[in-house]
Amino acid sequence: MDEPDTASPEPTDPVAETQRTRRIVLIAVSAAAAIALVALLVARPWESGSLEPAASPSGTNSSAPASPSPTADGTESPDPDDEEPTPEPVPISSPGVITEGLDARIEDVEAVEGEAQGPGEVSGPSIRFSVVISNGTGETVDLRSAVVTVDYGADRTPALQLYKPGASPMPTTVLAGDDATGVYVFSIPKDERDIVHITVDYSVDVPPLEFAGRVP
Repeated sequence: MDEPDTASPEPTDPVAETQRTRRIVLIAVSAAAAIALVALLVARPWESGSLEPAASPSGTNSSAPASPSPTADGTESPDPDDEEPTPEPVPISSPGVITEGLDARIEDVEAVEGEAQGPGEVSGPSIRFSVVISNGTGETVDLRSAVVTVDYGADRTPALQLYKPGASPMPTTVLAGDDATGVYVFSIPKDERDIVHITVDYSVDVPPLEFAGRVP
């Protein structure tokens, strides 16, 4: 009696098995990468170039003018367009308003020969005039910060202040209903007196009052 044929299975080729495994891994990695790319494009469609990004919820226009930037203390910096224009000069022969209730006028303008006294002063042709400040505010006004300056010519050359002959300082205060007078001497060449500016700077909080005109 013949024995049954029990053939053993064919041996597995290890090289072929390794190649199949690598192909399976490569296919799986490629599929995962493709899925990740599709998910990214779906989540952010505008980056694919097919869609535009959605408008911001506020709907504001990026081209709108920026608001004034805040200063160090948190307040908004002033807009240059909102600043008050510089007042026009007042004729030397007319009174002017420094601030409400406080007026000034120029009196007794005359040509003198200025005398040098201190360092930097130069004797020479000068003018002498009085600045009279009238107080109609109803209370005493402090004049300690008041300053008088002079310039001349189209280029507004600053005039040198002298103290002789006959200059006297402005009082430190002016009583209600009273006047305060200061006498000033400034050196100005005789041929430069067609355009002279006399400025009364009462306070840093108040625009200067400027007088202009021809002087002797």
